[in-house]
This record gives sequence, C-alpha cells and structure tokens, in this order.
Amino acid sequence: MAVDEELHAALRRHLAGRPDITEKRMFGGSGFMWRGNLLCGVMGDELLVRLDKTTAAALVGEDGAHPMVMGGRSSAGWMLVPMPPAERERRFTTWVGRATSYVQTLPPKESAPADTRHG
Repeated sequence: MAVDEELHAALRRHLAGRPDITEKRMFGGSGFMWRGNLLCGVMGDELLVRLDKTTAAALVGEDGAHPMVMGGRSSAGWMLVPMPPAERERRFTTWVGRATSYVQTLPPKESAPADTRHG
C-alpha cells in the first residue's frame, strides 16, 4: 500500500518542533517514534495512532477510526483514522494528542537509528 505523501508531509509538519520525535519507515508506511515507542504514522491514506486497548475500543467509529488489520488480524490498540484534508489539523491534534497521552505511560525503549530527526 502506497503512503499518501501529502498526508505524510502534513503529519511531519504537525510534529515539527518536537526534537524528541524521530521518523522511521515501517509496515509499508511511515512511523514517528517517541522515546523509542511508535507514536503515530501514516498507512496508505490514513493516520495510524497507538492507544491503550480500552480507549481504542471505545473510540471505534469516531472520525471514522477503525482498528488496524495486518495479515488478516486486528491489532488492538492500533487505530487507523481517515484524514480528509479539511479535517487534518483538528484530527492530528486530537488523535496524536491521544496517542501521546498513552505512549507517555510506556517505558522508554532503546531504538534503532531513525531515518530523520525533527526539530
């Protein structure tokens, strides 16, 4: 699945100014890492966010959000959110904020060298 490069660039701009965020190509898409944990990314033409399983289940349907499915299996806690251009900034703020709230509860991990550092 090809990454929507316009959406990817918009997410990169949204995260600009956060030197603690690194970018990494993964899952046929692009991911942004925080403290060594995947925070968010782009898969196809949707925003990928990491949430705790309970929150993710409660948010299915909001803004069209749905669980990520890879290899025919749903991944609890990994959500995909459609990103129409007119809604991007609001959805980035909302969904990346939710992902940040969850990922900050995870222990930092050592990560492999990233492709890009933002700042």
